[in-house]
Amino acid sequence: MAPIVLRAGVIYGRDVKLIDAAHWLMKKRLMAIWRKPTWIHLLGLPDFLKCVEVSIERENLSGIYNLCDDQPILLQEFLDRLAVHWGCVRPWRLPDCGFYLAAVLCEAFATLFRTATPLTRDIVRMGMTSVVADTSRMKRELLPKLILPTFVEGLKLF
Repeated sequence: MAPIVLRAGVIYGRDVKLIDAAHWLMKKRLMAIWRKPTWIHLLGLPDFLKCVEVSIERENLSGIYNLCDDQPILLQEFLDRLAVHWGCVRPWRLPDCGFYLAAVLCEAFATLFRTATPLTRDIVRMGMTSVVADTSRMKRELLPKLILPTFVEGLKLF
């Protein structure tokens, strides 16, 4: 048995909690994003599931595979396109300090009332970090042709 790590980008599709939460927030006009451009690398749910299937069934695979589509996109553009597709107002653009302030308040509340917190300064820092991956190994060994090569094609999932 050989270890395999499937390192996925942001997975999108129907019934993906992160996407469902963004949709709910956009419908209520509560979705906000920082102004600083942040690159992300997406992957449609059907492509992710196919990669998992191939990695289970194919012999002689091992190591780390970056699972992403063919075109990185700015997080802000991704959210704006979803908003247009859903007929919602695009997310508010707020300064970075607003997100750190929200995290500090969540951490303080959690400490005071001994509860878990949904937002921390570490989560904000990670969210603001651009992430783009080399997918050549995935293309060569797992899935040479994606079902949804870019998010433009992936919008049909919604």
